[in-house]
This record gives sequence, structure tokens and C-alpha cells, in this order.
Amino acid sequence: MESINRTRPADAIQKQNELSRLIARNQESVATGVSFNRPSEAPSSWLEISSISRQSTIEDSWSNNIGRARILAQQAESTIDTMSNGVARIRELMVLANNETLAPQDRDVIALELESFQAQFNQLTQAKDNYGGQLFHAGDPIEMRIDTDVLVTPAPTLQAVSVDIDIGGGATQSLDAIMTNMIDAVRTGTPAERADQLDRAKSLTDHFSSLLGRQGVLVNRLDEQELRLQDSRLNTTERRTVLEKTDVAQAISQFQSLLVNLEAAQRIYAQTASSSLIQLIG
Repeated sequence: MESINRTRPADAIQKQNELSRLIARNQESVATGVSFNRPSEAPSSWLEISSISRQSTIEDSWSNNIGRARILAQQAESTIDTMSNGVARIRELMVLANNETLAPQDRDVIALELESFQAQFNQLTQAKDNYGGQLFHAGDPIEMRIDTDVLVTPAPTLQAVSVDIDIGGGATQSLDAIMTNMIDAVRTGTPAERADQLDRAKSLTDHFSSLLGRQGVLVNRLDEQELRLQDSRLNTTERRTVLEKTDVAQAISQFQSLLVNLEAAQRIYAQTASSSLIQLIG
């Protein structure tokens, strides 16, 4: 006797298997809340999610740079603020030193305090950052990327902090040289020389006030960029959720439709198999 199975239409069996697979996938989608697992199930959504993932990876690196840059910028800001406060005191001392009624021993006391500030400034300009490097880097500025076309320098260079200080008339002088000249003018200088060094004290005040202002602007910029990245992450997360999330109502409707089709395919297959059996018996 010829086997009944050999007379069953292969395409009918294939159709039932495919419908059963789709029903199982539909049930899985509802259970997990994820609308697809393979690119072939939703090519356009998968492509967009891949693009979102790549952008998220890039933005994560920017966010890490922002965090590191903020630490360096705030450390530089604090150090410059300490130096700025010292300069304010130096200006007071130079005003006092220009009082011609002072005795030599009084000026010597002022010179000693100026020397303590000079030593402090030398230490601060050579300070290490929280990562073990120089806080005020000598040479080219260290830049960090925080967006596609945005680079920031978290801390000013050593040159900007203590080497090229504008003393007027287009001339510059180092912090150490200015302090040495002040000390010498207080100890042994003429009234005219002490008056010149009082102008240098004002130059130092302007210099460190400018540096401090720039650091404040930089820290604010980093904060604003971090907020922008947080908004971007929120938007991409929401978009990815929309792409991946199962539409339960639609999934149930599809499930019912697939189930009806499967039942119809099974009835047709059963009728075909019954007819084939009758033909074989007859």
C-alpha cells in the first residue's frame, strides 16, 4: 500500500509550520515585551536601533570626558582662586610698603610675607591634578572632546598662569620675576621702584581675576553640555523603547488572525488527507 504521508501536499505542511512559528513568536513578543529579536523580523527598526546604539556609545565617551574635565576644571578653579586671594593680600602689602614713614624693619616684615607668597605660588603652579599629571600643563594645551566639534581645555597651561603675565605696554613677565622684583623693591628699592611694583600688583590682580572668570565659564559650559547629553540619552532611550516595545493590542490581533489561519489550514489539510485515504482505499 502506498503511504498516505507521501500523498500529503508538502506546501500545506510547510504553511502550518510557518503559522505555528509565527504564533509562538507572537506569544513570546507579548510575554517579553520585545517586538523582535532578529534583524530580519524588523529591518528598518533594527537599523535605527543600531544607529542609536552607536551614538549612545559615542555620547558615553563624551560624558566620561565631561566628568574628567569637570574635575580638572574645578581643581584648577580652586587653585587659581587661592592664588587670586594671595594676590589681593600682596596688593595690600604693596600699598603698605609705599608708605614712606615705615621703618626698614617694617619693610623687611612685608618682604618676608611676600617671600612666603612667592613660595606658595611656586608650589601651586607645580601642583599635581587628581590623576597624577601636572594641573597646569607646560607646552601645548590638553584638549578633551565633549561633542562632535567641541574641544575644551580643562585647565590653563603653565604659560598662561605664571609665565606670560601682562604688565602693560604689550610687555609680559613671569609671576616669579614679578614677585622677586617686588621683594627687592620693598627691601632696598626707591619710592619710585616701589610705586612701579604697586602697579605690578594691580596687573597680578587683573591677571588672576581673568583666569578665574574663564574657569567659571568653562565649568558652566561643561554642566550645560552634560545636561544636553542627558536630554539626548532620554530621547534615544524613549525612541528605542518605542521601536522595541511590543504593541500588545496589535500583537493580540495578529495572534487571533494567525490562529484563525492555522485552524483553516489544518481543516484544509485534514480534508485533503481524508480524500487521499478514500482514494487509496477505493
